[in-house]
This record gives sequence, structure tokens and C-alpha cells, in this order.
Amino acid sequence: MKNKKNFWFIFFTVAILSFTLLCLGIKYLLGNPVTPQNIAVYAVLSLVFGAVASALYLLQLKIMCSVFVLGLFAGYLDMFRTFLGSRSGWEDLAGLLSLFTWMAIGLCAGTVLQFLSYFYHKIRYRGKS
Repeated sequence: MKNKKNFWFIFFTVAILSFTLLCLGIKYLLGNPVTPQNIAVYAVLSLVFGAVASALYLLQLKIMCSVFVLGLFAGYLDMFRTFLGSRSGWEDLAGLLSLFTWMAIGLCAGTVLQFLSYFYHKIRYRGKS
């Protein structure tokens, strides 16, 4: 039961924070208007991020989940930095690309660390059955 409660907590926390950070970044830092179509896209993207994080937690890949969430929020920080950078007209696309890049880095690094943890525990506890 506790695992299911944490699943929903992680899902809603990541989804709500992602939606909020996307809306605030686009509207206030970038200065673009937020339309209902944009809100729908931000909501779907945020729900996908929340679903990935909570699915990793539900599958008991806690290291991978943690590193994915850290990569996601590093991506938001880099996206905000890009939005505040030069005004060349491409900062919106560059910011979103940096968000997706950091999200992918977090997912890949989390996968590697989860495998290393698995193999470490498998080797360490091989003879203690």
C-alpha cells in the first residue's frame, strides 16, 4: 500500500512541478503568450514526465527514478538559462532541446547507475544465501 501511495505522490509531484515550470518559463522568462493549445501540450508533456518517473518507482528502480528526476530538473534550469540568454529568436527551441537533452541524460545515467547497483549487490551477496 505504501508503494502505491508513493507512486501517486511521485506522479502528481513531477507532473504538477513540470507543468508549472513550463508555464512560468514560457510566459515570464521567454515572454511568449500561453494559449489553450500550449496549455494542452504542456499538460500532456508533464503527464508523460510524471508517468515515466512514477513507473520507474513502481518497478522498484529507485536509483533510476531519482537520477531521472534530477536530470529533468537540471534540464529545466538549463532551459531557463537559455531563455534568459541571447535574444536571437531561437531560444525557445534551444531551451526545449536542452530540457529534452538533460532528461535523456538523466534517464541514461540512471539506467547505468541502476545496473551498476544491481551487479554490485549480486556480486556482494552471491555467497550469502
